Amino acid sequence: MKYILGALLLSGFASIAQSDKFGGFKDYYPIAVRPEFSVGVGNNQYEQILIEAKPAVYYGIYNNLREALNKDTISNGDAVYITFQPEFRIYNEESNPVKTPSYKVLLGWQKIFKTNADNFLTAAIESGHYSNGQSNSAFSQEFEDASDESVALYETFTDDTDLAALLNRSSGNFSVNLTRFSLNYRLNTFDKDNVPEKIHSITATYQLYHDKFLGVADFGGYNPEDINIYGRNRVEVGYEFTGRYKKFRYTLSEQALYHFGSHPSANPFRSETKAIVYPWDRDLGFVLQLSIGRDDYNYRFVDSFTRLSLGITWDWFTPFVIKPTKTQKVDPDKGLKILN
Repeated sequence: MKYILGALLLSGFASIAQSDKFGGFKDYYPIAVRPEFSVGVGNNQYEQILIEAKPAVYYGIYNNLREALNKDTISNGDAVYITFQPEFRIYNEESNPVKTPSYKVLLGWQKIFKTNADNFLTAAIESGHYSNGQSNSAFSQEFEDASDESVALYETFTDDTDLAALLNRSSGNFSVNLTRFSLNYRLNTFDKDNVPEKIHSITATYQLYHDKFLGVADFGGYNPEDINIYGRNRVEVGYEFTGRYKKFRYTLSEQALYHFGSHPSANPFRSETKAIVYPWDRDLGFVLQLSIGRDDYNYRFVDSFTRLSLGITWDWFTPFVIKPTKTQKVDPDKGLKILN
């Protein structure tokens, strides 16, 4: 059964990734999460992971980022979109190979600026809901989430409690709303056809967990006991280099995150080091990743381990031809200025 589920996830990932018929799904986003499907080695002591799938999809409501970078006049670009970022793990368990899948839905807006040197500065705000669709207490299969018995259980926890050992890994609830603020700066080196052949990309993100959906609606908020355990704030910093060699494109990256306010038994730090090769200089690539520290799979943040994985991925921001700033003119109606 678990191998059939794995095949279905893989086929679904590949069909979305390779089809150009999904026009709304094939836009360009400088700040984005790449879809991934992988296998690997390295697990926590309680579960053995066979397959991981993160088939992230971006559906564009409005997107003129690429168009703005190729206009005759200097223009800023905007994108408004909805992104669905589920995560699935298949474990080495006969009776329950798929447990607590994760679902994240965000409404996003990005704005891009081009500098005098043809580099890109992008700002993004994304807000939405993140949960795993379960109903029991995160630390007990016997009690409903937020029940009196569950609340009483949380009151027994101390700073010395090993929460990973108590975690309800089959039916524990995880639910929270979140907002992400990101800045990305891309330093580009172009070839004679004005296609980026080298890109240095730096991204910084602040993520806030909050109770109200989009900051205003009483929907999908957090359990008060849980928020005190996983904390409300985290920061992320990432660097990525993209280059070309003969007929293929490659990417080397490092991303680090630090989560503030977590329970002392949870590791606040996570590192992801990746190498991606796109053999045909297209969107589909092969990724090798080394993850160290805090688990980033919904309420399994209490786990911490090192994992090496190999899989396939999809690039939402393939390097493309742009019109150099020196050939553009300022739009007198908008009065836009070029960043230095």
